[in-house]
Amino acid sequence: MPKGCLNGAVPRPRRFFAVVLVAAFAVAIPVATSSATGRVAYPAKLTVVGGLTITTVHDFTGNCEPGQAWTIRAGARVNVHSRIELEVIGSRLVQSTAAITSDGAVNSNSLSKFDETNFCPPDEAITQDPPPVCKRHTGAGVARLSPGRAPWPVTLGIGRKGGGEQDLSCIGAPVIGPTPAGTQIEALQSDYEAIVVPLKLSPSNFKKLKVGKSLSNRIKVKGPCKGTKASASIFRDDVCSVSGSFEVVIKRLPGAGRGISLG
Repeated sequence: MPKGCLNGAVPRPRRFFAVVLVAAFAVAIPVATSSATGRVAYPAKLTVVGGLTITTVHDFTGNCEPGQAWTIRAGARVNVHSRIELEVIGSRLVQSTAAITSDGAVNSNSLSKFDETNFCPPDEAITQDPPPVCKRHTGAGVARLSPGRAPWPVTLGIGRKGGGEQDLSCIGAPVIGPTPAGTQIEALQSDYEAIVVPLKLSPSNFKKLKVGKSLSNRIKVKGPCKGTKASASIFRDDVCSVSGSFEVVIKRLPGAGRGISLG
């Protein structure tokens, strides 16, 4: 049985999130900024500060039965502040280049309350997997604005580039269905993970923004981790919860704007 698959638990598959890895590193190219085309483009400073914690309680212990129990707290902290090129097209689309800050994203997972049970005499105890190995990883923080879906026309994508990957044994349960609706929650445990949160801002807010002025938004994420129950499973389900918040500020800078190529 592979490490991280204690008592039948299956590690989460690694996924590729274009919002961070491809779109986030898009190259800006000059385009027209004529109001006649419904297009507005300008330089701005994007600041994203905050974090979240995903707490997973795993308990497969039993009386005179092999099993293990532990709590994993998977945390993501970001502090991104960088110049971007921002573009608004019509009344529906807002997008930007990536804001990248060295050492601006940290994944830190921790293990607590590890315990295990085993067969009772006269049955012989069996060898079980070692405790999860949790580590801390620091990499470049990456953030960018992208078009969203109703009722959220603008979303913010956040990722970590570089710094290593969290050990698979210490990755907790996936977060499905957090609030606000449309949010994607992960602890930035690898380059393949991303946080996506909706912003309570509209394209018109960005179009009307004057030089030197700012738009700000605070997003709270929370809720239990909803999941699908396997009807044939003999094991208890992991109990998972998430909490956190992010402060987002977009300040318009002086100068001519450029358009965005999504690559």
